[in-house]
Amino acid sequence: MLRIKYVVCVLCILSISILWGGSDVKVNQDLGPLLQNEATLTLNPAAPGNVIVAYNEDPGGSHGATNGIGISYSFNYGASWSDTQVVQVWGIEGDPCLDASTTGRIYAGFISYQGFFDDTNGIYVAYSTDSGQTWSTPVTVDSFLNTPSSLGPFTDKCFLCVDNHSGSPYTDYVYITWQRDNTNGVNSDVYFAASYDGGLTYTNLQQISDLIPPAGECVGQVPKAAPDGDVYVLWADFGLSGHTTGYLYIDVSTDSGANWGTDVLIDSFLVVPRYPNAPTNNTFYVRSYPTIGISPANSNHIYAAVAADPDGLGGLDDGDIHFWRSADGGATWSGPVTVNDDNTTMDQFQPWMDVKASGRIDIVWLDRRNDPFDQNFDIYFAYSTDYGQSFSTNQRVTDVTFPLLADPNGWLGEYIGIDVDQNTAYIAWADTRNLDRDIYFDSIHNPVINIDELDMTMEEVTVTRIFPNPFTTEATIEFSMPVADFAEFRVYDASGKLVENLLEKHLEAGIHEVVWNGHCQSGMKLPAGVYFLEINTGNQFAVKKVVLLE
Repeated sequence: MLRIKYVVCVLCILSISILWGGSDVKVNQDLGPLLQNEATLTLNPAAPGNVIVAYNEDPGGSHGATNGIGISYSFNYGASWSDTQVVQVWGIEGDPCLDASTTGRIYAGFISYQGFFDDTNGIYVAYSTDSGQTWSTPVTVDSFLNTPSSLGPFTDKCFLCVDNHSGSPYTDYVYITWQRDNTNGVNSDVYFAASYDGGLTYTNLQQISDLIPPAGECVGQVPKAAPDGDVYVLWADFGLSGHTTGYLYIDVSTDSGANWGTDVLIDSFLVVPRYPNAPTNNTFYVRSYPTIGISPANSNHIYAAVAADPDGLGGLDDGDIHFWRSADGGATWSGPVTVNDDNTTMDQFQPWMDVKASGRIDIVWLDRRNDPFDQNFDIYFAYSTDYGQSFSTNQRVTDVTFPLLADPNGWLGEYIGIDVDQNTAYIAWADTRNLDRDIYFDSIHNPVINIDELDMTMEEVTVTRIFPNPFTTEATIEFSMPVADFAEFRVYDASGKLVENLLEKHLEAGIHEVVWNGHCQSGMKLPAGVYFLEINTGNQFAVKKVVLLE
């Protein structure tokens, strides 16, 4: 049985099948021959409307020695943009990554080098305190002064995150990971460092992948902080030639990166071909680099996704987006679930994800479904509201399909960017619609609903009574669980913002009670108004309205 008040509103929030996206906006503002790719994006939580995008500036182009990490910043949610650059170190920069602290300090990590195993290279982080307009001198995290007579490792493929959870014991700590490539050109290991002082200094680096060098072939390492302060690092292990068996690993630190556990094998998968369906355009290549998501509403909900070959070495489909989920902090995993719904042999690559405060998972990727020759590209988007057990109908983000360019301009980089707030996903990617390599931006909005008029109950999980309602000091919520399951009980305000987690535990079947005192997670008394109580077991949920009085 489903009881509905104001049917249109309920259907919107249940299916969320209608999403609002804007027009694609060109991000980089150069008018010359510069080439851009490999976009990464962050929102500034201290300045609403401030979006910052970083990207490779002219990688492989004629200006590669004089241009490094490009930065574009917007103060109107991506409607218009201005450009600058991070200060260069050694003259060739790449692999940009961005994140922001709760106070609005923006961090940009990148690699910089003059050569590979026989020359200088390193990992660096700069920061901005003015919304991305100007940047500090980069701080060294790891570096090698190699020479032709004294070969050494190459530091590669960095990625960083900031613990921007206000309730975490390590709020605003910065974490960065990268790989050290062995001089044999085959093996590599995952390294980690942290900053506890706003990016001024970084801790002594440490290897966190467990395989003893030179056994590992670790690639695509990416960190993510959980709301409880734990920090996770996800990576893949496979040979860079591609189309071989790959392995997804994850590790966790519970003390801000000082100590690490044992690597957990999530699953194995078939890595996508390095040059999928582009035999004459070898500057376009892809790798099965993974992406990680963690629910801001529950630190135990960890997600991983990667592009994988779904039909084997002889199949026609070179890549689908595969997704795994964990409900116990990464100890065990379920999956994979296929995210893309095209039901064709066209290719999908380069997934990237983020998770909204409500627990909704948003994911984007590079998609070839609209080209019968399986070469040209769009950006596609999907979401999950059931912890990654299933995904929505896929939505095209790009306004036009953009082409695979000929050498030397075909390389689109190895990832795309997404960041979210509670209502919107903000997306940036490399795009060739102008027969050039540029960075484009768009956003996908949740449907607008009048949540004040929402009142619904699913039969399987029932809120049977709230007393008193309205209330002034505390309300007791009685609910029924038809079967034993893990349950979460949350409180949202009238705008849909999560304000309190009342319960996160496994419950037996039967009648249960939970008490809410009208306070938020920080312990502050909330203002009088309408609030919504949601119980969610992953497969079923119930929502009830409660009124808090002065």
